[in-house]
Amino acid sequence: MPATPAALCTFRDTLYTSRVLVLLEAGRTLKVDKGQVAVASEDTVALEYLQGRKDFVAVEG
Repeated sequence: MPATPAALCTFRDTLYTSRVLVLLEAGRTLKVDKGQVAVASEDTVALEYLQGRKDFVAVEG
């Protein structure tokens, strides 16, 4: 049985259209492209990081 793909949560970057976000504690990066970054809905580290910043807004839908 194939694995179900993870749902994505998308955030709009209100400051930049392109940049790399460094998650030091997780040892990885997130890439903003065309003013947006998408992360898996179960990626609690990335979600907490993005939700805790004023320059990112969750995109509905």
